[in-house]
Amino acid sequence: MVTGVVLAGGKSLRYGRNKALEVFEGRRLVDRGLDALRPLCDPLLVVANDLSVYYDVRATLIQDIVPHQGPLGGLYTALLFSPNDWVFTRATDMPFLVPEVFRMMLEMRDGCDAVIPLLNERYEPMVALYRRSCLPVIAETMEGGERKVVAFYRRVRLKTLPEERWRSVDPAGLSFKNVNTPEDWKDLGWN
Repeated sequence: MVTGVVLAGGKSLRYGRNKALEVFEGRRLVDRGLDALRPLCDPLLVVANDLSVYYDVRATLIQDIVPHQGPLGGLYTALLFSPNDWVFTRATDMPFLVPEVFRMMLEMRDGCDAVIPLLNERYEPMVALYRRSCLPVIAETMEGGERKVVAFYRRVRLKTLPEERWRSVDPAGLSFKNVNTPEDWKDLGWN
């Protein structure tokens, strides 16, 4: 089993308001993220600094235990509270997930601590699989003052999912589209 995690703790500084609550195609982004994970993962967690705006979601709510550390703190919290050895993370501002991309990563997880897709030869840490064995390294990384998720990658056994491989099931790269600014909605075909 794999725990599905929506990381919803961001301040949405570039966006100007909580992106997770924005409605896209009739559903809030946080609900879209959870609905995409529901057939693939169990249980589902929402990790955030402020849980009060998520009381109506159909998932377990977990407050960041190391607040204001960005996605790295959210990942740490998810791994700590997950009943499963593996978690699959998604940022709340990523409205799509092609299930086959998840399944490809799942098939690769033996013998490693994380499976990270590549996009334009760069890691995509917010659509990734992480094993509980990453916890001590993440803790040390945060204690050292680093907040970028990729900062701990060189210290764990990492496998990457090459872009040419995942593009065979997600040619448009929908699983990696995100909304950082109101203008990004236009790229998704929404005004």
